[in-house]
Amino acid sequence: MIDPITQDIMKLYLQHQGLPPELSPEDQQAFLESESERIAERIDNMKIYMEQQVLQRYIRENGQPAPYLEQVGLINQAWAQATDFVINEEIYNQLPEDMEAYPPDQESPEAEAERDRARIQVHRSDPERWRNPLNCADPDKEANQLTDLLWAEQPMRFRYYAAHLIAARIEDNEPYPTSTEHPLFPTFTSQLDERVAEHAASGK
Repeated sequence: MIDPITQDIMKLYLQHQGLPPELSPEDQQAFLESESERIAERIDNMKIYMEQQVLQRYIRENGQPAPYLEQVGLINQAWAQATDFVINEEIYNQLPEDMEAYPPDQESPEAEAERDRARIQVHRSDPERWRNPLNCADPDKEANQLTDLLWAEQPMRFRYYAAHLIAARIEDNEPYPTSTEHPLFPTFTSQLDERVAEHAASGK
């Protein structure tokens, strides 16, 4: 179970997001506990990932594993960063803009890059990650060239999403259109039109 402080934050979030009015108090509590467990699992997975990253980086930079006590310190720091990352993404970033924002840490470029890599890793298995390109690695040359070939006349925003969609399909070894005559071309175009319209309506 996630810690009590995080549960209090979730309650605040749920108060503003709202729950279906037909839910009984017992069902609301069950929902809160379910969400807590889900977020706790994400935190655990992120801890494992960031722990591995920080220990491997130490070896790369020093040529040998960190001494035991230093390993403990590095692991504790990585776990704290993992918790902070997931809580920010799952809760604070979902709060309304007029609520007090969670103060961002002043990070070095290296720490910011590490956070970006961690976010991309978390969303690596999500086939819809292209809809939020911040959760994706930058498209490679192949994806960009194919995008220019298929949708050369489309506006920049469309091609921005298109490159990330193609890149995600390549990463996942899933089929994607290779010409305007390809059977998947109309489907991909419709998906991209829909995403561009969503962005225009919400700004996100």
